[in-house]
Amino acid sequence: MATRRKQIIDGLVTELGQTPDVSPSNVFRHFKYLDEINDFPSVCLLPRNEARIERGANRRLGIIEVALRGYTFDENNLDRAEFLAQNVEAKVDSFSANTAAKANGVSDVRVVTFRTDEGLFEPYGIADLELQILYDVEEDV
Repeated sequence: MATRRKQIIDGLVTELGQTPDVSPSNVFRHFKYLDEINDFPSVCLLPRNEARIERGANRRLGIIEVALRGYTFDENNLDRAEFLAQNVEAKVDSFSANTAAKANGVSDVRVVTFRTDEGLFEPYGIADLELQILYDVEEDV
């Protein structure tokens, strides 16, 4: 059986696959560099550290940090990257209300940082977001 952490990340990948203009096949659970991307827009996410918080009465919370990167290709790449990042942020915000997320104990998902490449990689656009996912850690019975 998959761990709760994996189930949460898989649910987030599924949710991001419903982002407007992003094909579900262009959402990756691992990091990809720009030269590895053939279809645009694409979204990559990489789960990073996890912190645990003891709340007492055998209640533990986990906070998963996730790095998310979106790639676009357009003549007006700066606006396109920002537009993609805003759509992704809207999906991230709605993820915590998702039934599958609630079933996995997700309490809150938030975007902590939001930035774009500011036209540096023209005609490509890059959007970087850092996420935090707060969830109840499943206890072994």
